[in-house]
Amino acid sequence: MASFSIDSFTSKLKAGGALASLFEAELTTSKGTEDASAVQDFKFLCKATTLPGDTIDVATVTYMGRGINIPSNRAAVQWTTTVYNDEGMEIRNNIESWMEQLNSHKTNVRAAAMTQIQSYTGTLKVRTFGKAGGIIPKSYEFIDAWPSAIGEISVDWETNDIQTYDVTWEFSYWRSAQSNTGF
Repeated sequence: MASFSIDSFTSKLKAGGALASLFEAELTTSKGTEDASAVQDFKFLCKATTLPGDTIDVATVTYMGRGINIPSNRAAVQWTTTVYNDEGMEIRNNIESWMEQLNSHKTNVRAAAMTQIQSYTGTLKVRTFGKAGGIIPKSYEFIDAWPSAIGEISVDWETNDIQTYDVTWEFSYWRSAQSNTGF
C-alpha cells in the first residue's frame, strides 16, 4: 500500500504549481483593418485560451496478420481564443474584416492582395507567467495563423455579463523555445 504524505505531494509542486490565470495571448500581425490599437488590445481582452496539444498520427503496417503502429505525420490542429468584447468591437471588427478578405460573403472570392500565405496570415503568441512575475515558464508562437471561425455573441435582457466570443485559428505549425520545438 502506498503511503500518504501531503508533504511529499506539495514538495513536488514547484513554487506551488502553475496558475492557469497567469497568461497573455498576443496577436502580432493582423490582416484585418490593420487597427494597431485593436491588435495591441488583444493582449488585454483575450480572456481564455489553451496551451496547444500535440498529436502524431499513427500509421499501421501489417506483417503476417499483425498490425504494427509506427509514427506518421503530425495531425492538423486548431487553436481557440475567447475574447472579451469592448463596446467599440474593435477586435471583432478586425477579425471579421480579415475573414471577409479571405473569402467574401458576397462574392465568395479572396482579396486580390492575399494570394501568398504570408499575405493573409499573422502570428499569435501565448505566454504563461510565474507567480513571482517576469518569469515566462512556457510560451508558444503560432506561425502562419489565420481566423477560420468567429463565434456568435449572445445578447440577453436578463444578464449584465460582458460579452465574449470565441475565435478559432488555423496555423501551419507552432514553436516553443523552452522545449526547442518547431525551430
